[in-house]
Amino acid sequence: MATASQVQKNLQAAMREALRIQDRFVAEPLFAKTGRGHLKSEGISTISKIKANLSRKKASKPK
Repeated sequence: MATASQVQKNLQAAMREALRIQDRFVAEPLFAKTGRGHLKSEGISTISKIKANLSRKKASKPK
């Protein structure tokens, strides 16, 4: 079972991430009252960084 301090750290990390992406959330007009919607893309640069990191990890893995 997780300790109270670990739970607190996880909660803080989740809140940081939620606040980081909050401006990207777009509520759908029909669902505005229910809180449903979608996230806008951060753009091509984010996808490029993710792909580069994945290819670096794949290349550095020993066979």
